[in-house]
Amino acid sequence: MSFATSRSIASSRLRAWLRSSWATARRTAPARATTRRFCVGVSDGDASTSKTASTRVSALFACWPPGPDERETRSSISPGAMETERVTRIDSEPMACILLDVDGVLHVSGDPIPGAQQAVRRLRDTGHSLRFVTNNSTRPRAQLAEELRSLGFDLTDDELQTPALTAARELAGKRVLALVMAGVVPDLEGVELVGDSADAVLIGGCDETVEPNQVFSYMNLARAFSEIQMGADLYCLHKNRWWQTSRGPLLDAGAFVAGLEYATAVEATVLGKPSPAYFAAAIGVLQAEPALTWLVGDDVEADLHGAQMFGMRTALVRTGKFRPDTLERLDLRPDVVLSSIADLPEWLERSL
Repeated sequence: MSFATSRSIASSRLRAWLRSSWATARRTAPARATTRRFCVGVSDGDASTSKTASTRVSALFACWPPGPDERETRSSISPGAMETERVTRIDSEPMACILLDVDGVLHVSGDPIPGAQQAVRRLRDTGHSLRFVTNNSTRPRAQLAEELRSLGFDLTDDELQTPALTAARELAGKRVLALVMAGVVPDLEGVELVGDSADAVLIGGCDETVEPNQVFSYMNLARAFSEIQMGADLYCLHKNRWWQTSRGPLLDAGAFVAGLEYATAVEATVLGKPSPAYFAAAIGVLQAEPALTWLVGDDVEADLHGAQMFGMRTALVRTGKFRPDTLERLDLRPDVVLSSIADLPEWLERSL
C-alpha cells in the first residue's frame, strides 16, 4: 500500500470519528456554559450611615472573585475604564451561607440600622443559612440573643456565636484569673475562676457602664501581670481597639491586652474574631466551605482581615465603625462595599 493511500484512509477514519463524536455530543446534550458580567461599585453620592460619620466617600469597584465551579476567567476593561471580570461557569446553586456581625452591622448601641430587620428576614426567606457572629463579651449569649429579638431580629440562641463560649471550651478545667464583665460569667461554665495561682489569665471586653473602671483597675492589671510572669498563659476574648456607640467611639479592652503583652513579652491567644478557630467554629456549625461563605462586617481588622485569611468572601458595610477614610486605608479588597446590610439581599439576588 502506498503512502498516499495510507494517508487517505487515515483521513477518512478521522473524519468519521469526528462526525460520530459530534453526533454523540448532540444526543447527550452537555451542560451549557453561561457567561455573566458583574461589578459592584460604591457610589460617590452614597453617604456613610455611621452615626458619627456622614462624609462622602470616593468610589470603589469590587468584582466578585471566581468560585470553585467556574471554568474560565478573563479580565477586561470596559469603555468607562472600570475593570470587570467575565466568568464562564457551569450553572450551580447560589452561595447560601452568611456570617453576620452584630454590633455596627445590625445595630449601634441598641438602635437598629434602618432596614436591618427586613434584610435578615429576606435573607432567610431566600434560603440563606445565617449565623450571627459577635465579639461582644459583656453579657451572656442568652441575653444578647433576647436583646436582638426585642429589636425585631429573628434568631435563636444557638444561632449566635460569642467568644465567651469559645473560652469555656478552651479553658475548661483550668484555673483562670478572669478580668471580665460580671454579665459574661454564666457563659464560662466549667472554668474555675480564681484570684491567684492561675493556669491562665483571661481578658474580656468593655461595656458602656462604669464596670470597666473596676475590672481593669491598676490592681487587677498588676495581678494579671504577676500571674503571667509566674507562668500563666494569656488569653483574650477579643483584641478590639475600640467600638462604636451612640455617644461615639469608646476605648475597648484591646488596649489592656496590648499593655500586658508589652509588659510580659507574652503574646495573647485571641479567642474571638479574627481568630481562625472562631471562624472555623462558625463555618462548622453551618457545614459550609469557606470559599462559599460570606462575612458581612463593619470592622476591617476584626471582621474582614480574619475572614479573608480564612478563605471567605467579604462584604464591608458603611455603618458602625466604618469611616470615610476606611477605603483609602484598606490593605485588602473586600468583595463588595455596601451602604448597609439593608442593601445586601438585593445585591446577592443580582450577583449570584
